[in-house]
Amino acid sequence: MSGRIAPAVCAVVLGTAIGAGVGAGIAWAAAEHEVVQKHRSFRPGEITVAAGDSIAFLNDDFYDHNVYSETPGSTFNTGVQTRGETTRVTLDQPGTVEVLCKIHPKMKLIVTVE
Repeated sequence: MSGRIAPAVCAVVLGTAIGAGVGAGIAWAAAEHEVVQKHRSFRPGEITVAAGDSIAFLNDDFYDHNVYSETPGSTFNTGVQTRGETTRVTLDQPGTVEVLCKIHPKMKLIVTVE
């Protein structure tokens, strides 16, 4: 034998590994979503993410921002972000999260965490 594995054996081994992963609760990598702060607003103004996903808040504005949430189970405060700065936040609890800016009270983002 030449040390090569027959294609049929490879297919059985691969199929078994894939099948075992489907029902075994393998954790998939969390996604990252970008929200841009521009013209004193969040873009997009609404976003849906999966629990465990992160949101990268990019300040692409001429103004400083301070992104925060006081939603129970999803509280955070990025602190002051200067132009060009990105801050990441991970949301683990399903529900609706209201995100605001401490500097610009009219800025509002609604995040649905599934």
